[in-house]
Amino acid sequence: MRKLSRGLARAAFLVAGAVGLLMQPEMNNGWAAAQRGSQGSGFLGAWCAQGDPTKHASISSNGVFFNLTNESGSTSIGHTDAGSENVLVADEWQFVQGTLSSNGNQINWSNGTFWARCNNGGGGGGRRPNIDGAWYRGGSHSQACYITQRGRNLKLTNESGSTATGSFDDKRHVTTNWNGTTIGGTIAKGGDRIDWDNGTYWTR
Repeated sequence: MRKLSRGLARAAFLVAGAVGLLMQPEMNNGWAAAQRGSQGSGFLGAWCAQGDPTKHASISSNGVFFNLTNESGSTSIGHTDAGSENVLVADEWQFVQGTLSSNGNQINWSNGTFWARCNNGGGGGGRRPNIDGAWYRGGSHSQACYITQRGRNLKLTNESGSTATGSFDDKRHVTTNWNGTTIGGTIAKGGDRIDWDNGTYWTR
């Protein structure tokens, strides 16, 4: 019986080792995916399709993948190309590829279109709007949110009490970080509404 117990223990040890070896590539793949998610930060922010300020597009990050929204409101998950962090692949738009220009102000897409930074080269672009104070998710006063603005830097609290930091990356666009999840927000002309990349909005 003692020999049998030893044999069973040895077999269990060998099986555990084999499982560990099989799982290792999967763990490495997960680590590689996380690394890819930390790259390509130059793509984040507000964009204007074909350089037209009336055709708003945006790119945000959820930590591993990118969330893209074009001027028509169509969305796609994206990821940086394995060979270059300056190439973004939009998986749900037939894997169209966007190459970021060396100055970070334009994305040239493989389908012949391009996105440019909104208000790029506008001679200063005017003052940032004042978004300090109370806001309401979806316009509901039962879901109060708050923004503290100091120059271009922001501290935010949503209706659930979760907090984030953020900053202006354009005159009417902010990028916020909610515990590792990046969400962009576009501020309406009057400064009384913020449309977030996750499909929600805040109003005064």
